[in-house]
Amino acid sequence: MIIKEQQINEQIRDKEIRLIGEEGEQLGIMSAKDAQNLASSKNLDLVKISPNSNPPVCKIMDYGKYKYEIAKKEKESKKNKKSYL
Repeated sequence: MIIKEQQINEQIRDKEIRLIGEEGEQLGIMSAKDAQNLASSKNLDLVKISPNSNPPVCKIMDYGKYKYEIAKKEKESKKNKKSYL
């Protein structure tokens, strides 16, 4: 199982980020600190999803749920693969 570790919450140290809301809506460019405050006010996490863009793109989401969904998809994918001998 390969889950790429992403920067979340206080690990994000960029001055400015492009923020996407939990419903996928564009919230614009703002400081990482403001985005973290917004995410924490909603009891969600700020996750950097595209670190190489300028400014980096972050999304407000439930990171635990996101990791669970990714792991579930990978497990399902492995289950559906057939091994050829």
